[in-house]
Amino acid sequence: MSKKLFLLLPLLASSALAQTVPAAPTVTLSGPAPTPEQAQKLAERLLLSNFGPGSQAEVTYGLPAALPLKLPAPFEVAATVRAKYSGNGTAFYRVFASAPLGASAARDALQAQLTAQGWKMQQSGQPIGFEGNYQPNFLNFYREGSTPFALNANIIGTGSGTGDSSNVEIVLNPIGQQQLAQLKKQPNYMPRSSLPLLRALPGSKSAVKYPATGPSGSLSSVWVQTDKSAGEVFNHYSAQLKAAGWKALTDTATGPLRVVTYGLKDLNGREALGTLGIRPWEKDGGYVLTVSVQGFKP
Repeated sequence: MSKKLFLLLPLLASSALAQTVPAAPTVTLSGPAPTPEQAQKLAERLLLSNFGPGSQAEVTYGLPAALPLKLPAPFEVAATVRAKYSGNGTAFYRVFASAPLGASAARDALQAQLTAQGWKMQQSGQPIGFEGNYQPNFLNFYREGSTPFALNANIIGTGSGTGDSSNVEIVLNPIGQQQLAQLKKQPNYMPRSSLPLLRALPGSKSAVKYPATGPSGSLSSVWVQTDKSAGEVFNHYSAQLKAAGWKALTDTATGPLRVVTYGLKDLNGREALGTLGIRPWEKDGGYVLTVSVQGFKP
């Protein structure tokens, strides 16, 4: 059985589980090695669970030459699946790859490669907020041309601690010129508050509550397990807010709770207020932090 087929099976299983499991899923192959026929049947079943009944799937180990996408090192491509649903003549592609990098580093490397290849990032203004050790990292790009494409990438760290490896799944959809025009206009559709990406504290373990957003604000929170002091943890995140243009206004402490308010402008240029708060988490140790954007001026 080929090495690439072994690589494909855990990636397919991880893709199926990633929507429901907060930590990175793992796949262990135990017992005797599967025969090529068994591996083929398992791959077909996993593909069916990913694409649904009535679909047609064509597997290429590596990247099809016709795709406007290259993934050189540090990425290793296990396979690309070209899928088409019955009754729908439009095909789309799913690329299963991996990288010997944590999720944040893999995301940055992929973003740099796509940009160099002429892909343009979709600036939707969605909130981001705290990054956890196993928080999926998303990228959305589009590419102009005679056949435009939309690209959505999902990067999930699979290592321990801050992560030393990642699974990468990329979906490419051929789109029409009208859809392309909509993607290019998308940042102007709806004003949205924006939280900057706050990188995880090196050497810590963290669990993230996914950001909540509404017309007037956004909020993200994280539980951080570390042996560092509250001041060191707070300074790690507040430095990133300062780098994003947030200006501290007040610094208030009530017992173990500390909250700093900030003045800022969101991605749409609106003046707003932001907060960063920290408190110890007595039950399991560590700290809980919350960052928010709110209070827009008219």
